[in-house]
Amino acid sequence: MIAKNLEKLLKTNQVKYAVAEHRKVYTAFDSAETQDIKLAEVAKGVLVKGKKTLYLAVLPAGFNCDFKALGKLAGDRVSMAKENDIKKKLKTKIGLIAPFGSLYRIPLFIDKKLLKNKKINLPAGSYTESVVISVKDYLKLENPTPGNFAIKK
Repeated sequence: MIAKNLEKLLKTNQVKYAVAEHRKVYTAFDSAETQDIKLAEVAKGVLVKGKKTLYLAVLPAGFNCDFKALGKLAGDRVSMAKENDIKKKLKTKIGLIAPFGSLYRIPLFIDKKLLKNKKINLPAGSYTESVVISVKDYLKLENPTPGNFAIKK
C-alpha cells in the first residue's frame, strides 16, 4: 500500500495517479529495472541538510546529487542528511521517502531533467509500490524549485 498521508494528499488535491506494484526494491535504480521503465522516468527523493533547514531534492534514478549546485540553488550549504534525520524528521526509513515536500513541510527542489517527461514514477512510501502521476500535476501540487543538480553516477 502507498503511504496513507500520500494517498490523502493526492485524493484531497484531486490528482490523478496510478499505483505501480513491483517486487521489493530499495533504490530508484532497482525500481526502474523491476518495472522495465527508463531511468529518466523514475524519480528519487534525497533528503539534504542545510545549516538550519532540511530540503528534499528530487532527481532521476541513476543520478547523484551535486551538493554544490543544489546549495547554490537553495542559498545554503548542503550535505547528505543522516539516517537519523530521515527517521526523526520524516518519520520514515531510507528508501521510503516519498518526494513530496508538502508531506513533511520542507522545501522541495526538482532537477530539470525530470521535467522532460510527461509522467513521473515516484516512490510512494513503500518498498513494493510506486506512484505514477503527470509531471504537470506534480509541479502544480508541489511547486518545487527547478534546477540543475543531478550528475551522472
